[in-house]
Amino acid sequence: MSAKPNDALRIQEMYDVATQTLAQFEDLGLTEERFLNPTSAQEDLVADGLVNRVLRVTEEGGKLSEELAEYGFEMREMSALRNRIAHAYGTVDKAIVWQVLVEEFPALVESCERYCEDQGLYLLKTWEEEASDDE
Repeated sequence: MSAKPNDALRIQEMYDVATQTLAQFEDLGLTEERFLNPTSAQEDLVADGLVNRVLRVTEEGGKLSEELAEYGFEMREMSALRNRIAHAYGTVDKAIVWQVLVEEFPALVESCERYCEDQGLYLLKTWEEEASDDE
């Protein structure tokens, strides 16, 4: 997994992953209990996929320029979480991942939007907007 070459592309990637995850997360109706203690192979697969989404976001977030901290991006924390997930070898604390999904991903989306607005940049259409345009 290589990071994007600049902050704008990193932010777009983080925004895409976070918005897609939040929309799908809502559609699934996954509860904290089912995430932490999957009762089926499908729930276990979904939980692993969500851990991977957090890994993708933290991979990009850990590479952001320090100047972006003023927008709420916590690069050191993201980098530390990325390393913990990438090197935990099956011992990831899913309670932390759950907290990131329900608390940090919505805040991340807002930070991405605020940064782009301040910089005069536009976030590309998300996967969800593209799908609704096709209908």
